[in-house]
Amino acid sequence: MRALGEQGETNEPEGLGMRSKALRPPAILVLTLGLAAVGCAPTTQVHGYVPPSADVARIRPGVDTVATVEEILGLPTSTGLLRDSAWFYVQSVFESYTYNPPRVVDRTVLVVNFNPDGVVTGVERFGVEDGRIVNLTARTTETGGRQLGVLEQIFGNILNLDAEAFEQ
Repeated sequence: MRALGEQGETNEPEGLGMRSKALRPPAILVLTLGLAAVGCAPTTQVHGYVPPSADVARIRPGVDTVATVEEILGLPTSTGLLRDSAWFYVQSVFESYTYNPPRVVDRTVLVVNFNPDGVVTGVERFGVEDGRIVNLTARTTETGGRQLGVLEQIFGNILNLDAEAFEQ
């Protein structure tokens, strides 16, 4: 029998040291795959506000006014261009993955229309399926003249003297 501490002797039960070493690569693989899966999960962001359906159902066309709509639903995200003829409540839900730009998952627009006297004439709800995709272009209008280089911009005004400044 060997004394404790001699070479090859451990305090672990027989075979346990080999089993823990054999479990290390699978454990590392599971941990790595778990972290990769978490990194691929989308991030969801909600912008704007649309009142709950129960509050919208309380709005009565022909009866409610601008003041009562403000009391029930709150102030809108934006208003109509001409004399506040409509109030718009807009809520957008964006989803983005780690290295990709955000994309619109859902958009809800609630429109409350008013007549010139400020009485509600109608309430409408629109979603992404009701909208149109508008492609914006990044075109620019070229300006006249020539482009100045860095050195021209730095040293351009050194010898550009104004004669009137020296006459005094």
